[in-house]
Amino acid sequence: MGIKKILQNESGIALMMVMTAMILLMAIWGEFTFESKISRIKTVNILDKAQSKLLAESGVQMAMARLRLYKEAHNYLENNKTAKDAVPTQLLNQLWEVPYIFPIPAGKDASRTFKDAVEKFQEESIIEGEMRVTIQNISNRLNLNVLRYDVMKDNKLATGEESANFTLRSPNDTSGNATMPDAIFAHLTKLITDKKEEDEAFADKYSRLDPEALLAYIQHFTSDKAVQRNDINPDVVSEFETLDITPKFGPLTSQSELYMMPGWPDELIDLIGQEFSIYPNNIIDLNKINKSMLKLLIPQIDDAQITDFFEYRDNPDQPRYFNTLEDFRKYITQVGRVMSETVFDQRFEVLQKLGIEFGASPQMFKITSEGIFNRSTYTLIATVYLPKEQKAQTQSQGQGQSQTQTQTQTQTQTQTSKQNALLLEPRIIEIQVN
Repeated sequence: MGIKKILQNESGIALMMVMTAMILLMAIWGEFTFESKISRIKTVNILDKAQSKLLAESGVQMAMARLRLYKEAHNYLENNKTAKDAVPTQLLNQLWEVPYIFPIPAGKDASRTFKDAVEKFQEESIIEGEMRVTIQNISNRLNLNVLRYDVMKDNKLATGEESANFTLRSPNDTSGNATMPDAIFAHLTKLITDKKEEDEAFADKYSRLDPEALLAYIQHFTSDKAVQRNDINPDVVSEFETLDITPKFGPLTSQSELYMMPGWPDELIDLIGQEFSIYPNNIIDLNKINKSMLKLLIPQIDDAQITDFFEYRDNPDQPRYFNTLEDFRKYITQVGRVMSETVFDQRFEVLQKLGIEFGASPQMFKITSEGIFNRSTYTLIATVYLPKEQKAQTQSQGQGQSQTQTQTQTQTQTQTSKQNALLLEPRIIEIQVN
């Protein structure tokens, strides 16, 4: 009865309409406010992301500047023997290997002068946010692309004069028949064996992992199409066909391509990430080698000798550096007495024939630059290569000059050329966003 009276009353109808309108307006206002807040949050996130990206890109540019400075210092020392003898390689490497962090951390033990200088620098800096930049030497990783068959480089394979059988030999053999794939096979086998011994779950899960088959997957995926014949493991070829995966028929250009490889579990790819690469640079820094690499270089070394080696090299009170292969040779043959000089020379002659060089001046680097602004983080990983300027000179055999003399001169010139090889400008050959 009351509602009927209200409906018959014009004032009541107006009140109902006003209340309805107010409810609708409140709903619209609430939705508008919510959308405004969401849009504002999105805008702030976009700006934070853009700022963190700029910080990461700035970190890469800073790292490249440090590598260019390293290149200039290296070339100066190569052209000035007196200065080179006075500056240790480890001091030169500090131009790139010391990480950069902004804001600059000042520890509790830092002097008042240092803290004041850091505080003044950060007040005057126009950088907003945080930046962390590291440069890592990755020259000492074995190149997986040597497993592929390239008909452009091997005319015998192209013409069918020689079989491309993937038969692995032990690189421990000093006969000279071992190849780089043999070294990769030995190193991969060692990594898998060590992982199984220390991780029971890994051993149970991957008990049937076959290192030779794993390398055959890469070989089939990367080799030129012209040599995809019956030389490759038929089971590997069959699995590619079953999974409907077309091989690339070309070299790997990114480490991430390994995740596309059948037969390769992600856990294994993560395991070998610090040991192998897809870049053609094999300069092993004897001051950076780990236990696995040491075992690959010196198969005869036992666990006790391995412990002694790292205690000798990495002694915090008196570190010893192996800046040349001769330094390493003296330790292995005289200090550690792991093998005789004759066996050492035979062993490393084989390794050098495989294309492995030894030195403390790297050419391949990984830059990791992380930019942080508010709650946004942006990470860039760049692979950088410093090529060497090779100035190989050969002198034609003169009249009355013996062939032996000519060969001796050529060898001397080539050795001098390698020693005085200058570094060229650093080049980014791959960049990833994480």
